[in-house]
Amino acid sequence: MATNQIERNTRLVRALDGILDSLAFDVAHPIKVLKLEEGKEVVVVQSNAFTISRIYTSGRPDGKRPHGRESYYEYFREQLEDYKQQHGTDEGFGLTPEDWRVLFRESYDRYTRYLLFAGIKRWADVKRDTDTNLASTNMAKNYAPSEVAWESYQYKGYMLMMNSMANAELCLMEDDRQGALDQVNLGIQRIGKFCGECLRENYGDAENVTRERYLSNLIEFRSDLESVEEGLEGPEESDEDESDPVDFLEELEELLDEENRN
Repeated sequence: MATNQIERNTRLVRALDGILDSLAFDVAHPIKVLKLEEGKEVVVVQSNAFTISRIYTSGRPDGKRPHGRESYYEYFREQLEDYKQQHGTDEGFGLTPEDWRVLFRESYDRYTRYLLFAGIKRWADVKRDTDTNLASTNMAKNYAPSEVAWESYQYKGYMLMMNSMANAELCLMEDDRQGALDQVNLGIQRIGKFCGECLRENYGDAENVTRERYLSNLIEFRSDLESVEEGLEGPEESDEDESDPVDFLEELEELLDEENRN
């Protein structure tokens, strides 16, 4: 290796060491939210001693702007609107297999981000990202071949659960417990409708997972909210809610490790 390359590598590593030292990560503080000059925010996460990730809090999680848009979803949605204007209908609209893969990959990255945001209780961001992922998977359901669409659509139950919880938590932040219950009940209805859709289209495995995990979680969440209404201790007042935002990092670390292996 050339001497100038070794010198460059040395400078890079020392610069990285300096940056990590300045961030001062420790077990109690594995997450830093950094504000940038242009008004954006970046979350820097140390999920373990050797893994550092940075996630932009808005737009695409990687901060990129494909085709000058906030996301590929925005870009493809514009293509859909242009198609409808040109043809007077959306019949016949579609994307290439590679475009769908790009869209699904972006949705997965957004899922990783809203998992992080749920862990640190940024519920407005969880709502925004789950809204977008729901719109993205609905686009696939409407315009992609069925076998392609269900690569993403099978996870709609999880998206609905997280979206409902985010909406409920936002109500609780305003001391609107009835509004939170209404949001959870609406989520239960939407997930039930999705389960029926899974059965009609012969995706029994997706229905089973959705019913046993995501629907059950929302029903349990509703029970906790109703207990609060009756004067009992609710989930937001429990010891679990008072814990540091470290518990979710194990799941996030698994996601990042899987990504690095692929």
